[in-house]
Amino acid sequence: MTTQKKQDPRAIRSKRVFKEAVVDILIEDSDISKLTVQKIAKRAELNRATFYLHFMDINDLLKQVVYDIFDDLSLKIAPTLQIDNLNNQEQLMTFLDFFYMHRKILAVLFEHPGFKRKFHSMLTDLIVIRRERDFTEKTLSMDILASSVLGIIMWWLKDGIHFSSEYIADQIIELYR
Repeated sequence: MTTQKKQDPRAIRSKRVFKEAVVDILIEDSDISKLTVQKIAKRAELNRATFYLHFMDINDLLKQVVYDIFDDLSLKIAPTLQIDNLNNQEQLMTFLDFFYMHRKILAVLFEHPGFKRKFHSMLTDLIVIRRERDFTEKTLSMDILASSVLGIIMWWLKDGIHFSSEYIADQIIELYR
């Protein structure tokens, strides 16, 4: 019998507060080169020593923030893979609502090519799975389709936020027809 070590609630809270602090700072100024441990610790109202208890450096913190976002995205994508109706608007709207709720930090992250590549890869994988379940041969390239969806989402977050997730879901569904 293996025993899982329960993480200290204070450590969980400290990590969460540091992550929230770096997100808040990046939303105000997306220039990652201006980030310092001191700025992050000050915003988190914790000290630098606490920062280094949980993270090796700023890149480690940023990496964990991005992993958290992709974990959350994966949870939002999972229901779309388990439904019979592959163009289910409600599931797509739930996915898009995640983007809307996190639009400020996602807009910052989309400025970085690595994040965009990882998200594009995630969309491509989703399209492959959906096509396999659909059992139809589509002629449109998966990369082109994933890039189109990525472009729609990026445009929506930057310039089209006045459109509802329902409208954007309808537009994305049209790509699959």
